[in-house]
Amino acid sequence: MKEIQKTELLHNQVYHILKGMIIDGEYKPGERLVETRVAEKIGVSRGTIREAFQMLLKDYLLVRNGKAISVYNPSVQDIIDVYQCRISLESLAVKLATQNITDEELSKLAEVINDSKIALNMNDTKKLTQLNQEFHDIIDLASHNHQLIQLCDVIKTKILYIRTSILKVHFKNFSDFVDDHERILLAIQNKDPVQAEQEMHSHIEKSFNTIKATFKTVIDQ
Repeated sequence: MKEIQKTELLHNQVYHILKGMIIDGEYKPGERLVETRVAEKIGVSRGTIREAFQMLLKDYLLVRNGKAISVYNPSVQDIIDVYQCRISLESLAVKLATQNITDEELSKLAEVINDSKIALNMNDTKKLTQLNQEFHDIIDLASHNHQLIQLCDVIKTKILYIRTSILKVHFKNFSDFVDDHERILLAIQNKDPVQAEQEMHSHIEKSFNTIKATFKTVIDQ
């Protein structure tokens, strides 16, 4: 758990701490969170915890049932729905990014891909996971559509939570997603929104297929 810093608003820090704890599985799906216990564990006031809870409720990582607040525990259909949203939202984001991206953002994407190749050679899976997230973040921001960026952030947070905490799914073939990223970048550089959209759709579909394979027997019923 991260230490509290004095340079950032307290409730924002606690929000990020709790978000990390939920995604890492320290708080389990469906587990009820009690303000007093969480406040004591982190070492802050109940009021600060309450503010952080409100932020996590907006992220849908926490859910309210009457007065009780618990960790989001998605159904199989929820997971399918989230991935369908991600395919549509990020395909739109890359289409807009192809039209709106700046030279600086293009350079950042190229840098992420170069760093990914280095991490791939070193078999640094933690770094590769981080760079994968960064690649998608840059594209979303490059859409320059603030509403879309906010929607993508919510969906990506849910995806990360589902993959790491619910299904315990981690990337196995990192070379595939690095190759995908190169094709996406090439389409953006060529100012080809149709190709960029197709490449992103295919890229996320692969990830979705990995998720579906994890609970295939459930979906096929």
